Amino acid sequence: MHITIELNEANLLARMRNFEDHLVERKTVKDERDWKKTAVAFANSVPVGLPAVLYIGVRDNGEIETPQQNLDEAEKKFNRQMEKVYPRIAYVPKVITDNGRQALAVVIPSSELRPHFAGLSYVRRGSESIESSEEQFSELIAQRNSKTALLLQSKGKDVTVFIRTGESEIAWPTSTVVVACNQFYVTLKRLDHEPQHSFPLSRVEINFDNLRNTLQLEISDPNRNAWNVQLERQVHQIVDYEMTHEGQLLLNYLLRVGKVECPIQFLPEISLDTQNRQIDIAVKRGMVRREQESGGLRHTYYIVNPEYGPALKRVLPEVLK
Repeated sequence: MHITIELNEANLLARMRNFEDHLVERKTVKDERDWKKTAVAFANSVPVGLPAVLYIGVRDNGEIETPQQNLDEAEKKFNRQMEKVYPRIAYVPKVITDNGRQALAVVIPSSELRPHFAGLSYVRRGSESIESSEEQFSELIAQRNSKTALLLQSKGKDVTVFIRTGESEIAWPTSTVVVACNQFYVTLKRLDHEPQHSFPLSRVEINFDNLRNTLQLEISDPNRNAWNVQLERQVHQIVDYEMTHEGQLLLNYLLRVGKVECPIQFLPEISLDTQNRQIDIAVKRGMVRREQESGGLRHTYYIVNPEYGPALKRVLPEVLK
């Protein structure tokens, strides 16, 4: 595990004496029983971009303890303790010096692997209790999600799968097997000679196939890419939070008719003043364009930006329910 942290001894010394800094803990060398607990708590709690510091060889009053301790041995003990934390914690140890005395500052950044535990995780293999692998540990955490837990019960087993796109529904081969699952996606394999396929759990609905006595997975829109999903989120944010109900109706009308000349009132029940304010929001956010036609009269029209059209078709019916 590799991390890069800018270490500045002056800053570390200043934080050592800052008693209002909640991301600082001071422990003497004899407090070794608390080192691991503190490190795990920091790794599980530190906000992104704000590294915590565990000082070893420092008293509660912020002074480096005397007589001087063997910091090399203390660091070795700390490293051995960290080997029992799961998943492993990234940290950077640094010896700091103040008035001729030295202490160990252990910098602990925010962890993307949280939660961490102050001990190893174990699973059963036959009649033995063994340390869980990375994959097994991830599965244990993922089982807190009820959908994941149910899918993991079918790991290595056949499942019934239907792929739904628009109005069509395609059944996958009966040999489809659940390969893996975590809290984010499920991985399936249709045939032995084909590559595996992964789908976000948000697109997977679980049913039961009573004829085959297996789980039935109904997967919607498998070909939607990350860009389209992000675009829909953006459109939903604009339409639902920045525009009024009148603005939503105006967008829906424009989407249906294709284009409307700028000075013309879209809907009789919505005033031209309200229309201009709402459509102006859509124009500024890129969902609607003003375009001039070629020719002598050169009328200006409002049209839906084609890039946002599919997202609007998905979002507007939902917000207008």
